[in-house]
Amino acid sequence: MIRQVLTYLLLVAAISLPLMGCEGGLEPPPPEPEPIGAISGTVIYTGEWPPSSELRELIFVPLLFTPTDFSQILGEFLRGTLRSSDRLQSFVDSEEFFVGELENGVYVYNIIANQFGPNALADWRPLGVYDENDGLITIRGDTVEVTVYVDFNNLPPFPPVQ
Repeated sequence: MIRQVLTYLLLVAAISLPLMGCEGGLEPPPPEPEPIGAISGTVIYTGEWPPSSELRELIFVPLLFTPTDFSQILGEFLRGTLRSSDRLQSFVDSEEFFVGELENGVYVYNIIANQFGPNALADWRPLGVYDENDGLITIRGDTVEVTVYVDFNNLPPFPPVQ
């Protein structure tokens, strides 16, 4: 009788122990996160460059929305969701840029941004806006190649005309 009870307890333990190690049981694994994408591009400059004192910073910035004022872009920056290229050179004919770790989506306002004054939180303006493909850049876990033109004799308005 004791032998039968021990055999039964060993059998229950042999079945129970592996099941206790399963956290999700037979649930499927969680879905893989969406892949991230990137924008690789070239900016081509024409016209006369402004004075170097007005070129504190140049960067390429892709946005998922069309801003109506600068505070919307600043909000993205403060939330840590704004992505941009590294600093671009000034007084060159053209330069390549790259923005990685972009979430999938349609980027609708894509600019070469210029910090023209000392206030890093407010003194910004677009120098050039990507306008091919109706200005849209679609990221689907891939790297998209673009060209942005900056014509210093014909700068885009801000906020953009809709």
